[in-house]
Amino acid sequence: MTKHRAQHSSAVRPSDILKFDAFVAAVYLPHVKLRKRSWQVDERIARQRLSPAFGARRLDGIRRGEVENWLHDLAAQGLSPATCNRNLAVFKSVCSLAMLHGVLPAGQSPCAGVSAFKIHFQRERCLNLAEARRLMRALERSSRPEAAAIRLLLLTGARKSEILKARWENVRLDLRLLVVPLSKSGKPRHISLLDEAIAVIRAMPCVPGCPWLFPGHAPDKPLSDIYQFWNKVRRGLGLTDVRIHDLRHTFAILLVNAGHSLYEVQKLLGTAIPARPCVTPIWGRHHWWLQRKP
Repeated sequence: MTKHRAQHSSAVRPSDILKFDAFVAAVYLPHVKLRKRSWQVDERIARQRLSPAFGARRLDGIRRGEVENWLHDLAAQGLSPATCNRNLAVFKSVCSLAMLHGVLPAGQSPCAGVSAFKIHFQRERCLNLAEARRLMRALERSSRPEAAAIRLLLLTGARKSEILKARWENVRLDLRLLVVPLSKSGKPRHISLLDEAIAVIRAMPCVPGCPWLFPGHAPDKPLSDIYQFWNKVRRGLGLTDVRIHDLRHTFAILLVNAGHSLYEVQKLLGTAIPARPCVTPIWGRHHWWLQRKP
């Protein structure tokens, strides 16, 4: 282990990367890109939350009290305890890697002893029929790609990662399917597309040379962050307690209320994979709740 650490330390000159931003760019991000599927979350947290406070600071000059104040400032800005804790976890990971490379003395992380917030049980929140319709109408008025992505979340019950990482090659409009080659279960699954979801996809521009339905800032990367847009929309509608994942719950509840069995809903949500893809959606071609007048 000592030899392994020495090899890592010799690969990077500590004198070149003493400051937070420089270390993250030169060492931390290349490290997590090889090891974490969710490395883009770390990049966003470092850019949006850590860099404004500590970017120009030397890592060995940051003190625990400053980290504690920063964490409480995030909470004062309205971030949930879970979100604050994710930010702190990234900070701790950066500091751990900095100690491995000799940028911080062993055992001298400024995050040491900083306690995460306690997470209280949060009930699942589902939109009622009127709320779901209001949200859909608000999203339809926006031309932003984030709006289209959120509409698909509500229309399909898909996970956020399944929509944001969707590729054009996996869209089968002829079969009314979005194919997820590798789902959370480790197996492929098929997301049924109703007419409303198909209309959203057909209205989306296809960027030449880009495989993603939702291109990111870099053409070879998908859109990774829809939180800021979502937060603005939900606040404008008075739905501040609704999370992105709650749209998946809402999709399920709307189907159950329409008379479909839990078994059918489980299959559509991907908690069970059918032997054959459901080419014709089992509840018809339209979302009934969008067909009625509020």
